[in-house]
Amino acid sequence: MSQSNLFLSHEQLLEVFNLTHTATAIHVGETAIIQTANDAMLKIWGKDRSVIGKSLEEALPELKGQPFIDMFRRVWLEGLVISGQDTAADLIINGELKTFYFDFEYRAIKDNQGKTICILHTAVDVSERVLKHEALEMAMEKEEALQREQTLNEELATTVEELESTNEELVATNEELHETQEKLRLLNNDLELRVVERFNQLSESEQRFKTMAEGTDIFIKVDDEHGNAIYFNNLWTTLTGRSMNDLLAFGWADLIHPEDRDRYLNTYFSALAEKKSFTGEFRILTKKGDYRWLLANGPPRFHADGSFAGYISSCIDITERKLIELERLNLNKLIEASSEFIALAGLDMTIQYLNPAALKKLGWDKIANRNILDCIFPADRPAAQKFLPEILQRINFRQEIRFWNEKTGNPFWIEWNGFAIKDQETGKLTAIASVSPDITERKLYQEELQAINMEMAAANEELATTNEELAQTHEGLIQYAKKLADSEERLLQAIDTGRMGTWSINPKTLEITVSGFVKNLLGLPLNEPVTLDLIMRAINPGYHDMLNRAFTEALKNHSPSDNEYSINNLITGEEKWVRTTGRVFVDHQGNATEYSGLFMDITEQKLDELRKNDFIGMVSHELKTPLTAINGFVQVLQRKARKDDDNYAMIALDKAYNQIRKMTTMINGFLNVSRLESGKLLIEKTDFSLDQLLKEIIEETYISQSSHEIIFEPTCEVTIHADRDKIGNVISNLISNGIKYSDNNTRIEINCDIHGQEVEVQIKDEGMGINPEDIDKLFERYYRVKGNHTISGFGIGLYLSAEIIERHGGRIWAESEEGKGSVFHFTLPLN
Repeated sequence: MSQSNLFLSHEQLLEVFNLTHTATAIHVGETAIIQTANDAMLKIWGKDRSVIGKSLEEALPELKGQPFIDMFRRVWLEGLVISGQDTAADLIINGELKTFYFDFEYRAIKDNQGKTICILHTAVDVSERVLKHEALEMAMEKEEALQREQTLNEELATTVEELESTNEELVATNEELHETQEKLRLLNNDLELRVVERFNQLSESEQRFKTMAEGTDIFIKVDDEHGNAIYFNNLWTTLTGRSMNDLLAFGWADLIHPEDRDRYLNTYFSALAEKKSFTGEFRILTKKGDYRWLLANGPPRFHADGSFAGYISSCIDITERKLIELERLNLNKLIEASSEFIALAGLDMTIQYLNPAALKKLGWDKIANRNILDCIFPADRPAAQKFLPEILQRINFRQEIRFWNEKTGNPFWIEWNGFAIKDQETGKLTAIASVSPDITERKLYQEELQAINMEMAAANEELATTNEELAQTHEGLIQYAKKLADSEERLLQAIDTGRMGTWSINPKTLEITVSGFVKNLLGLPLNEPVTLDLIMRAINPGYHDMLNRAFTEALKNHSPSDNEYSINNLITGEEKWVRTTGRVFVDHQGNATEYSGLFMDITEQKLDELRKNDFIGMVSHELKTPLTAINGFVQVLQRKARKDDDNYAMIALDKAYNQIRKMTTMINGFLNVSRLESGKLLIEKTDFSLDQLLKEIIEETYISQSSHEIIFEPTCEVTIHADRDKIGNVISNLISNGIKYSDNNTRIEINCDIHGQEVEVQIKDEGMGINPEDIDKLFERYYRVKGNHTISGFGIGLYLSAEIIERHGGRIWAESEEGKGSVFHFTLPLN
């Protein structure tokens, strides 16, 4: 258990504080506002915890006119300690004003600057003791008075009888009285001489103590029975630079280091309460402004009658010892934290110490019964056994050697630097220490360098041969360059013929270069420089964000781009569809130097696609009408079959209903593709809870599909701004795919996590998985994975999902391993 675990929490300290039998409270301010009070103090006051936070006069109004509130004010303002014994106080208990007696103390607690931060108030109810004492004294006085009266009466009875004889004896007594007075005078003179002699002896004893205390190199302090200092020797004033009066006013406690003060004072006051010896270490502020460590030891002292008289405590300066201990501790921490291989071995080569880095490198859990040979790689031990005895003959040694990890069996090289440890008194060798860096990488580099040198020698021979071949090849290159120029000219002719143009962007300057075909297509001036602003004016605004993302992604990840979008000629206003492909070219350092590609007119193909999509949309829309009617008839027949308890009809109609549902899903997919590519698929964004949407989709899936276990732990209680229906379609499609492509009774896991300014949804199945070749094509229109044609579908679900997510500014991707299932991810922005 670490030392920090031994400390109590604030709550535990308050519980202990409340359980102490000594009534204790803490006040702040001139009006003695009650900061806290334990149960014992509340019982004395006859109050509950509602008084916490009130001033003393508000909590106990009956104290007004009594001296205690003024005492608190003096303690707060002057930093005093005021105490009293058998002090009377009038308190209202249970509605009745009564007089109680207390032993109390008001002690100012100060911070490092000597400013009072609170008043520690302790009290002991001694009413019973005082009242008993007063009653006992009154009883004794009464008894003595009775005894005196009885004696007087008896004496009075005999006085008359004795009066006569007394008169006779008076003469004789008078003579004896003169003699007695003379004896008393002599005795009084003798007593006065003895008192003077005793006083002189006490003065001499006190002077001897002070002489001894001032002549020693030990710090001497004397405290009375209440713990108040009454004497400091000159060493204290010399060390602290404070006067005797400052030290006597408890100022010495302010000099204790803040980290040590509470601990030492608790030790001191605990011993004082039990009147027993104490010992403690603390740092004290010197007049130079630094701190010195003192070790205090205080045995109790007692009066001749056995009553407690206080302490005579002695302190010695242990600063040097503490600094040595601190240096040793720091050195141990440095060794423990070092990544070097640090070891200590005896003269018999047994291991005495290994730092954590060495244990980890060796794969050891402990060092018991281990020696140096256990560290050395088995193949190198025979050679090591020859030079190990020589180590004892040298004070220092250095050896490159292979050690090994027992758990992995892998060797590693270290530079074994050792030095002898000798006994400081006898000079005899007692142990061998070593601090050894790991040089495995250097050794491997040396081996690689050696192999490279051999390869370079062979390469030089080949280079001579190659130079001869290069001379022959040079002539061929000249001819090839001519052919390459001809090929480039033919390529440019082919581009112009195929209704294509070229474009190029400088990544550093963003300077744009386009061919004449591109300028004509966009309606740009032929003889003027092309600007990005002119090009973006010709491009349909709905595609600006898509092209900006493609440009940023290409420059950031050097990935190719392929985009289709519509333009309007800046001169004629004619709308056309174009396709641009591009790639980033980099230099030998991986920096982008050019982003360029082709610019193609695909208007005719795009119009054909739009006409096809319009046809598909029209056909799909027309198919929905009869399909809806069929679905209604099937539902009527299902209710009739259930009513007639016709199991065969119910099974057949359930299958028919499932087929209708599948056909409806496919028709809706075709309609959405048609709307998407014709620009009619609207994104209507609202604020909604993503967790709630996921729960609803899962519940709907369970209604229609109960063959799989769907696991979802709500973890994303976030509100997003998106098209709720469209995002619901994406989630439903991904869950349906997971069910479709995995066996019955397997699990579908749905997770949701927040990453910065976006939320990510993951849908994991335990299905057949996807071939790596198909991963990048999953989200293309009408694409289906090869080999899965036994599973129905047209390849439009993932295409639609990808388009919906991208139009929300998110990302969608898949990860899969054949035979182990797939994980589909998509993200949505949170703002």
